[in-house]
Amino acid sequence: MSLDQYYRRLELPSTASPVEIKRAYRRLRAKYHPDRNKGREASVEPVFKRIQEAFEILIGERKAPVPSPQHGPAQSRERERDASPPEPRSRPPMRGADCMAELFVPLEAAIYGGEVEATYMTKGPCLQCQGLASHRCPLCRGARVAAQRKIQTVRILPGAWDGQRYVVEGGGYAGVHGGAPGDAIFSVVIVCSAAFRRDGLNIACDIEVDFVTAVLGGAVQAHVLGRALQVNIAPNAQSGSAIRLRGQGLTDRSGMRGDLTLHLALVMPTGASHLTDGERQRLHAMFAAARERAANDNRKER
Repeated sequence: MSLDQYYRRLELPSTASPVEIKRAYRRLRAKYHPDRNKGREASVEPVFKRIQEAFEILIGERKAPVPSPQHGPAQSRERERDASPPEPRSRPPMRGADCMAELFVPLEAAIYGGEVEATYMTKGPCLQCQGLASHRCPLCRGARVAAQRKIQTVRILPGAWDGQRYVVEGGGYAGVHGGAPGDAIFSVVIVCSAAFRRDGLNIACDIEVDFVTAVLGGAVQAHVLGRALQVNIAPNAQSGSAIRLRGQGLTDRSGMRGDLTLHLALVMPTGASHLTDGERQRLHAMFAAARERAANDNRKER
């Protein structure tokens, strides 16, 4: 095979420079690497090998095979006897492919930061046959590599946003011929539990307030996203009333912060079941008197 044919394998003219050869090799290697063609490994691997051979020959790491001239049987046998055994060659190490995966981050970690565990799939040397390509291996069936489930803990910084990327070096696919493994690249997906409602960067939830505090007003301690919040309730608060805490919601890539809105859900006080009959009657009388004053005020306004 002529050198021109090796240049054509790399889609280059025969005048290409070493820099252009390396650039074309990297591009085609990435395109036809078996790890990047899931389900098509058998069809792309021969192409990948031809690209590798052309690159090694053009940069001088491998000698191009010289076609033998036509000879008679005796001359051919003599040439075979005189031919020296081929020199063993080693393949250059190749870095493994990167692995892309989604990282599901709960609200608490997205806002305040924390550790999130990611589970994803990669490929690496078969753990059952240790990559020896035993054709009897039931796991890899002689392919030397097998799918592997990885568990990776990722440290999330406060103020994470949807689509933010985290890179774990060495967490991707295994390298080839001793090459370094690729990286695991995670894309953040913020998830809300059923207790929260989300509108863009704004989030909302309900907090319970007993009706005595709702009537009289006062401070309550609400536990939201794993943290205690001191919330001031205005007198005569209604069920569903909203308290907006500005800048305590989610963040986007520009640093803009949304709000956290707390909606009041009225509940009975803890001591309501222990009221005496006399205390209940006094409460009835108090509220009846209040209703009467309200009615009188309305008549006066008319």
